[in-house]
Amino acid sequence: MNIPSRIPAMTLSDVVLFPQAMLPLRIFEDRYKQMLSDVLNQERIFAIVAKRFQTLSDDRLDEPPFEVATAGLIRVSKKNDDGTSFVMLQGLSRIRIRSINDEGPYRMLQVEPFETIIENDTKQFRNKIYEALVQNKLLGGDTSKEILEFLETIEDDVAFVDLAAFTFCKNTIRKQAMLEVQRLHKRAEMLFDDLIKENLQLSLWKQSSLNQDSIDLDRN
Repeated sequence: MNIPSRIPAMTLSDVVLFPQAMLPLRIFEDRYKQMLSDVLNQERIFAIVAKRFQTLSDDRLDEPPFEVATAGLIRVSKKNDDGTSFVMLQGLSRIRIRSINDEGPYRMLQVEPFETIIENDTKQFRNKIYEALVQNKLLGGDTSKEILEFLETIEDDVAFVDLAAFTFCKNTIRKQAMLEVQRLHKRAEMLFDDLIKENLQLSLWKQSSLNQDSIDLDRN
């Protein structure tokens, strides 16, 4: 699906959307209620943009955005009795923000495609990432059986890495950094490195707990 060069956007704190990922949203602000109404009558597409930390250079911009974001397609929209709406947005593709065209009643962006570059065979990293996720589950991490089964069905390497990063990475800044990496091989390396560090921490914590239990038994 082609992404329009001019699209509306929600600028949110602590939210980074990846292509193919599903993001549930509660629409309650008046500006976004208007945006949703307009979008539903058009292409059903708007962008999710992560908000930068405020700096002195951002004085003229209330919600300073990161340069790279994700355009998403509304898959579900349901209006609630209280006037709010539930929206399920699916990421479509990365975009680079060229400019902010308008701020009222909601933000409009001028954007361009930000396509993933595939230079190397990523199958080896895909296998390593999957094995690291399996290890994460065994160590008591956030990875679940359902996540593993879902990722195993994904054939496209780009979608696999993106969905794994979206699901596993909890740090907003790190997740945004992965979103901004255009080369898939590098993005996969970042995710794999994070998984290895997380698994090491879980392993050390587990070993520490076992040692403590052993000391407690000896005392008894």
